[in-house]
Amino acid sequence: MHGEIIDIITDLEQRIDTNALVYRDICYWPLVRARVWGGLLRQLAVARGEGDPPALTTNTGPKWPDVGRVNAALAGPPDLGLLKADAKPPKPGHLTPTTLMFARPEEYSDTVAGKAFARFIDSVLECAADVGPVTKLELADPRTMTFARRHPSLFIDLNLAGQGVAFDPPGELGGFADIAALIAARVPGITLDHASLTTDLGKIFYFARIFEKLLRQLLPRLFVLSVAYHPVGYAWMLACRWAGVKSVDLQHGRLGPAHGTYTHLTAAPRDGYAILPDHIWCWGETTAEDIAAHKNPDCLRHGGIVGGNAWLAKWRGDTSALEPKEAQTFLERHAGRRKILVSLQPYDVPMVGELLRAMKQSPPEWLWLLRLHPLRRHIAPEIKEILARASVTNVEMDESTTLPLYFLLRHVDHHVTAFSSVVAEAAAFDVRSSLTTEVGRDAFARYIADRVCRYTPTAEELNAHIAACLAVPRAPLHDRFIDAGSDTAQRALAQLLG
Repeated sequence: MHGEIIDIITDLEQRIDTNALVYRDICYWPLVRARVWGGLLRQLAVARGEGDPPALTTNTGPKWPDVGRVNAALAGPPDLGLLKADAKPPKPGHLTPTTLMFARPEEYSDTVAGKAFARFIDSVLECAADVGPVTKLELADPRTMTFARRHPSLFIDLNLAGQGVAFDPPGELGGFADIAALIAARVPGITLDHASLTTDLGKIFYFARIFEKLLRQLLPRLFVLSVAYHPVGYAWMLACRWAGVKSVDLQHGRLGPAHGTYTHLTAAPRDGYAILPDHIWCWGETTAEDIAAHKNPDCLRHGGIVGGNAWLAKWRGDTSALEPKEAQTFLERHAGRRKILVSLQPYDVPMVGELLRAMKQSPPEWLWLLRLHPLRRHIAPEIKEILARASVTNVEMDESTTLPLYFLLRHVDHHVTAFSSVVAEAAAFDVRSSLTTEVGRDAFARYIADRVCRYTPTAEELNAHIAACLAVPRAPLHDRFIDAGSDTAQRALAQLLG
């Protein structure tokens, strides 16, 4: 289905000059692409099927508790608007970083030494710190500033940082009528909303002017984030373009062979799109090749660079310093059980009916470890209600969600998902997967061909595949999708900073 959706998007690019879609001299086609991609994915790929439980009512963005006021202090000149939320002084060079990074609170899915760890950002941060000073930024929000981070951030107070900034007046959506009419004619069920698109572009320009000010004062040589396709991410990319700072988006999951934001940029102009990253940090050669395969060969930006998965590389060696103190207790509590990890997706129907039936019918020695998506941990009560209605009891969800993913993959016997990228990460730990949806079947066709995973749409097929995998000793899968070399990240950083 991903391929079908990307075919629709590239067909649009052949029928209209997407580079004429301009808002204040910036091409906004990437935003339209993302909306078409997301809309069709929800429409075609994750619709509720017969026998599935009811759609969730709490499937919204991440929820954060209201903690009231936060004691924060300036971490630089007042007009820079950077705050620190702990008593420790910032690290030397925090106002003259070689590498500037940006994180969102929902990225802190793991813990190290009892402190939150953003596994993709922070693992690259540790590598970049060997090259020069690194500063990590987040937006200031009292609800998310106080939890302890393994690598502390500075927080951007937008009111302070916006002082003296000349913001842009509202612009016009050039070519909107043409692209809206084309989408209405060629993409059933998708409507392009003028007001919503204009609002998002206004946000992007607002944030971008503030971020540009920060970049021009901090003067980093490299800017890094993970996931750029949201208004704040687009704004950072635009600010980097204005300030002349090289930008990199870290791979956070499977991006190919078809992805509406990263691959098949068939109409990208020679100098690229101002709101997309200059480079994509790829886990391995396969993703870099997927990105290059259908990108306009004249485009000089948005290509892949192989940086590997620095966090996964650390979990290949001695993990004693990485495992939280409750990890051993978890293993002891469930000793003797065959553990099946289930990676849930952030959609209205995260569990298909056949999965629930398989769980209920499985042998008593099987324990299903349900792991909620990092953006949807607040849906736990509703998932527990679904399990109770289905009379499923051989399940654990709380620790399976909070323990580090790579710790779990080192100790589970099998993995199940609709189409989560955890399939690739599981294969790196020699764990096979079962795919419960057609989307997963299509997305991981290469893995199915290599017998790393299997499409199992019914409860009987799912349990039979798991049983067959459990019946043989765990053996190396020799999957090369992820480059887990210990020096891969350093080589990529040397290339980016060279």
